[in-house]
Amino acid sequence: MISAAADTRTTIVAIASSSAPALRGIVRIAGEDAVGVLAAMASGFVASASTRPYRVDVSLELGAPLGKLAAAALVWPTSRSYTGSPSVELHTFGSPPLLEAIVAAAVRAGARPAGPGEFTMRAFLAGRIDLTQAEAVLGVIDAADRDQLDAALDQLAGNVSRPLRSVRDRLLDLLADIEAGLDFVDEDIRFIEDESVLSELSGAAEVIGEAKAQLTGRHRAIATVDIILRGLPNVGKSSLLNALAGETVAIVSDEAGTTRDVVWHELEIEGRPVRLIDTAGQETPRDAIMRESQRVARDSQRTAAITLVCVDADVAVGVDPRELLRGNGPDETADETSRDRCEDTSGVGTRCDGTGWLAVATRCDLVERPDELAAAGWIVTSGREGQGLEALRQAIAGELDRQFGLPERGVSATAARCGDSIVRAERAIGAAIDAVSTEAGHEWVAGEIRVALAAIGEETGEIYTDDILDRVFSRFCIGK
Repeated sequence: MISAAADTRTTIVAIASSSAPALRGIVRIAGEDAVGVLAAMASGFVASASTRPYRVDVSLELGAPLGKLAAAALVWPTSRSYTGSPSVELHTFGSPPLLEAIVAAAVRAGARPAGPGEFTMRAFLAGRIDLTQAEAVLGVIDAADRDQLDAALDQLAGNVSRPLRSVRDRLLDLLADIEAGLDFVDEDIRFIEDESVLSELSGAAEVIGEAKAQLTGRHRAIATVDIILRGLPNVGKSSLLNALAGETVAIVSDEAGTTRDVVWHELEIEGRPVRLIDTAGQETPRDAIMRESQRVARDSQRTAAITLVCVDADVAVGVDPRELLRGNGPDETADETSRDRCEDTSGVGTRCDGTGWLAVATRCDLVERPDELAAAGWIVTSGREGQGLEALRQAIAGELDRQFGLPERGVSATAARCGDSIVRAERAIGAAIDAVSTEAGHEWVAGEIRVALAAIGEETGEIYTDDILDRVFSRFCIGK
């Protein structure tokens, strides 16, 4: 548990570079006695009298059997560092055992091992960065593509929190004027007119709305994952796609083979952006168009993270869903490259390339005993009646977590953390505008502004609890 009450004066140490072997490695030390720890580790080192950062070559005493190790020390002797306290970075060979030996030597010299994200947490507590920027540090580390990196760097530069801090300052000034007027209510003195109050509140509402849209857009910047529906023709794949999408995306017909081209729809499942893909049913092609449809379907399946193996609930008992994964259709020879992809499990499986599949029984509203299918490991659904959709969503979310880990990382974590508070701020400002418009009284307006200020403070980190800090910094690795 990370606590804001933790003593930030203690000196901490950790490896700050990658855990993999490399040409260069970094050990980071921070705290009031960081320079003293370096002096105890490095023979012949004498701290400079300068208060400016400096670089010095040192010889570290690591003890037997390693002896001495040359390193370059970057020293920040005052609080003008990233963490807001004296800090030292030791740059040397990137051998993990050597770096661990340096950490051990620093601990013997009086430092303690740092916890996950403790350096960044100290930077936050010292006011060097705000909470959204702290989360952006993790976003930079975890970025999977250029778009995610750009979003994280943008947030790290303060482009998310800066407008919110500005509007918070303006709301504080507005609240001061309103409450000053309330102190003189018996004398009919107003420090600010309703027209000016409405103008300030409208401006605040615009900024908060833009921040909400910005955070939502960043949350969706996580790479979209493809999920493909596969199965024989006319088993309800298109109906299931429409039900999950919440709208009519694919044509549904009792006539088999209605879907020939790829039909897709993007949505979010448990906070993850996914692309549901419906393709032609698996069958023996009878002409060139069908052969092309089957080829496109197979290509889409190869790039999908999850395959939903759809089988009509009426015939699902006794059907092995893996057979539909292995071949194009019931009458065709299995694709040799996919024969060994499926683990021998029922209902859910993993292929050798790391992707997964889920066995989905469709049109369960047409069978009498759907519970037998569920007991056999099938996810029992009905696109037409909307049955089993939540269970399917949860199964998809579980498989995505297995493949990609938990979704709340880096910049997306800011959207998740701020989602509730920014909505509360937006609603409070809206209520304040209504109170002014209906002449409900400045007491009411002031109360709503206080609610908005508290919510904005939660977003930027001016207001925080130990639980919030734990949620943010526990996702960091040690050394950051």
